[in-house]
Amino acid sequence: MKIKDIMSRDIVTCTPTDLISEIAQSMRALDIGCMPVVDGPRVIGMITDRDIVTRSVAKDGQKYVKDVMSHEVISVGPETSTDEAAAIMAQHRIRRLPVIKNEGLVGFVAIADLSVPSETLHEASQALHEISEPRHT
Repeated sequence: MKIKDIMSRDIVTCTPTDLISEIAQSMRALDIGCMPVVDGPRVIGMITDRDIVTRSVAKDGQKYVKDVMSHEVISVGPETSTDEAAAIMAQHRIRRLPVIKNEGLVGFVAIADLSVPSETLHEASQALHEISEPRHT
């Protein structure tokens, strides 16, 4: 199965100059844990609820998305297989991936999306197990 078959197409995004307080309120209202950060059509980062807590609230109260967002964007294309997406999630210990085509954001896939179709349930279960496993440093 391909990511394009299960990805969400209704995507909420933010910009680097958005206020963190507004993004946090939007995340709460929409019951989502992260947003792609865009500059025009390009995804330039991701901001998660964890970024907000650990890099803003727990520090000096940074004001803007650009100050706390993750700049490395791990993504997949719409033609990526669901088992490859699950492996990427497990390898990078992440639960959500933007779906990018021709440098533009076309969708979003979460580990929960992988667990809905019965043929991808095993991949989602394996990825979640690897994501949740404690790191030994």
